[in-house]
Amino acid sequence: MAKNRLQVEYDFDFLLLAINSNVKPYKLAWSVNNVLGIDLARDTNIEIGFKDEKSLMIQNFKDCNEFRTIRLLRNRAEDIDSAFNAYLLPELKNFDYFILLENESNTFDENAFISQIKKIPFVQFSTNINVQTLKSKDNLIF
Repeated sequence: MAKNRLQVEYDFDFLLLAINSNVKPYKLAWSVNNVLGIDLARDTNIEIGFKDEKSLMIQNFKDCNEFRTIRLLRNRAEDIDSAFNAYLLPELKNFDYFILLENESNTFDENAFISQIKKIPFVQFSTNINVQTLKSKDNLIF
């Protein structure tokens, strides 16, 4: 019997910033709120399930309005099993946090946003990531 496979192409139409910072997630969210004038608030953890009944619980802070959604995601999972790779994006495990920005406004300046993030005193390094080059980019679909 012939098998049919469903091929799904996702649209990764968002900006992804990788951040190195050695502070707790709530402190980074507070700093981002102060610098950018937004209101990141703790949202429910994102659970990513895998075939072998393992899952990742990722801390999530979210600010949403009608034109944009900003998420601050912790790269390292909360419940860590030593035998399981406990990162949201394992190929970028040297980064502590990600900011995922979905923007539908034409007036938003991404470069100004990135430069403001880099001004936060707790942020040691921040860079823009091309999502299309990531192997585990499907972990960003939730």
